[in-house]
Amino acid sequence: MNKLTLIATAALMLAGPSASFAQEPTAPPVMVSAGKCSKLVVAGKDVTKQCKNEVASAPLPGGVVMFIFTQGKGLVGFTGDATKLAGDKKTGVAAVPVLEVSVRSGKEPKVIAAKSGLCKFSDPYSGRPAIVTCTAETAQGTYTGWFKSNGKPPKAR
Repeated sequence: MNKLTLIATAALMLAGPSASFAQEPTAPPVMVSAGKCSKLVVAGKDVTKQCKNEVASAPLPGGVVMFIFTQGKGLVGFTGDATKLAGDKKTGVAAVPVLEVSVRSGKEPKVIAAKSGLCKFSDPYSGRPAIVTCTAETAQGTYTGWFKSNGKPPKAR
């Protein structure tokens, strides 16, 4: 199985419901990778200094996946449509279009529709550093997150 097929299969398994989930109401875990957050922009404002050195991915209903960057006590989530997964077989980098951005700094997240956007990611189980880069243009400005893992597999939370 080539890198891209492996990444695509993993992303779709995480994002899509399976027979075992239909029998048990528990959601799959959020997977968290440690590494370096090298850029975080929220509504056009650079908040990289507040970015925690981890990124999370969470499967959501309907073939959707969310990549979550932590900013201080808040979160910035990029929701991507995993049913429209595309990738590059040579590099092993896959991409999903961004549907919306969720910003949480209090109790309720603020959900902002994306005019355009893309999250790119590589296989976090390859034994090499993986990347997650997300960018979205919204009515409230640009949202961007860049992350590179430490090469260790993500942990469930």
